[in-house]
Amino acid sequence: MAGELTLQICKSADLTPDVAQAILDLCSLAYEMDFSSSLIYENPVHVLVWLGSELVSHAMWVERWLQIGAEAPRQTAYIEAVATHPAHQKKGYASQVLRHLAKAIGDFELAALSPSDAAFYQRLGWELWRGPLSIRIEQGIEPSPGEEVMILRLPKTGVIDLDAPISAEWREGEVW
Repeated sequence: MAGELTLQICKSADLTPDVAQAILDLCSLAYEMDFSSSLIYENPVHVLVWLGSELVSHAMWVERWLQIGAEAPRQTAYIEAVATHPAHQKKGYASQVLRHLAKAIGDFELAALSPSDAAFYQRLGWELWRGPLSIRIEQGIEPSPGEEVMILRLPKTGVIDLDAPISAEWREGEVW
């Protein structure tokens, strides 16, 4: 499909029904699963790449509070649903989305995500968290072995120890 490439950032509340459906369709195709129950997060902000009138790539962030060791929790842009239409993969669209997103989240203390392909994110400056992961629940801290998390340092990140324990608040769906 020919057309001009455009990037757009918009809050979920501002999506038209057609654009919301285009995001669901794109993510379902890219992840080869029904994505309709996977975008349940509170107040996500979407980064969209359009080729003409076709949505070709997407990522979104939600606010989460990650705690490194005994430090105060850090306001974190948690990245979700990084997806590119299968017909448009390997053209740099997801990289463009993530670079654009990184500029847009500069007011956060940290960015994080659970990678499907760590090498892809490492090329873009993301670092694999080496310390133990856990989830904060009402009863305390619950280890979450078998998960992977990557972080992106932002202007407000400061010094961090990638070998320290890190935890996130519990949430419905995928905890990381």
